[in-house]
Amino acid sequence: MASSFALLKQIFSNPQSATENPPNRIPQQSRFQSTFAGSHEFPGLPHLPRLPRFRRLQGLQALRVIPRYGSFLSGSIRWVGVAILMTFLSTLVSSCVTVDEQGNPLDEKKKNAYWNLQKLPEGPFWSDREKDIPFLVVGLPSDLPQRFVLENVPEPQDQGRLAAGTAYAAGYLLMSMRERKVSPSYTCSPEFIYNSLNGGKNVGLEILEVMEFLKGVGCADRSQFSTVDPFIRPDQDDIAAAHEHRIQGFARVDLARPTHIMANLMEGRPVIVTLQVSENFLSLDDMEWKKPEGLPVGRHTVALIGFDRSQEVWIFQNSAGEDWGHNGRFSLHRQWFSRLATQGYVAW
Repeated sequence: MASSFALLKQIFSNPQSATENPPNRIPQQSRFQSTFAGSHEFPGLPHLPRLPRFRRLQGLQALRVIPRYGSFLSGSIRWVGVAILMTFLSTLVSSCVTVDEQGNPLDEKKKNAYWNLQKLPEGPFWSDREKDIPFLVVGLPSDLPQRFVLENVPEPQDQGRLAAGTAYAAGYLLMSMRERKVSPSYTCSPEFIYNSLNGGKNVGLEILEVMEFLKGVGCADRSQFSTVDPFIRPDQDDIAAAHEHRIQGFARVDLARPTHIMANLMEGRPVIVTLQVSENFLSLDDMEWKKPEGLPVGRHTVALIGFDRSQEVWIFQNSAGEDWGHNGRFSLHRQWFSRLATQGYVAW
């Protein structure tokens, strides 16, 4: 799936502003819903224990979560009670309270307890249709290095407000790397892929549907098709140009076997992976994503491009621009990867 980092940061940093409907906002379902697919949209994903829906209350809206103690008071005692209650409410007017479906405040400990390494199920998680896709197993070289990162990876791009992470990982990064071996100036257009498959909505895409598209249709060069409007469909000329750049095949990667991942990387193939991510992932400003923190915000697809055996981490490139993470990249420890990774594919 894909993520819309610009808007998601705005939602979590200033919940009220997310409801203001600025002029350039795409009039579709909210980005929080469209950017990530939850387990209800992916039948093969038993996933993490499901948290209740959350809404944020600001100012006088927070009155809904405060019992009406004044009804139990009378006379002068009641006025004393009202004064005490108003003092307490004044702190809520200037703060933001996270509540569950019943309106009960949710404390920070409960939110962070969601990401428990010992309690989270280990992935990956495949849909029934994906289980019919074979795994690609290749031999691991005997002189395996301690650290390895793929070369000639395209520079990080920013998907902006669109839920196009899968199109950037599998299209822009993987396809561009593959085709530049014979066409050095080629750049796969993630807009071509996303606009062809999004059905006129700003929604995320599964890796499998993008891989099938790259095999059947291909990817037009960005010089052929590039638009900031996610609802402009490619025409017949664009599709004909895309046919010249198609993958021969694709397969699943067994993410539970680190040697399988490393072997594919050593063959020069990036592994396209979907991860379950949290609030702190959206604003990562360091190389290492040490652990998920805050609320779960859904699934997001990235490109796994390397490893460091001494640190026991996988190295990824995201599609949130070079200012995100460390020059657009991040690392994740294998233990957390085994809990957060849901699917992984390679193509040739």
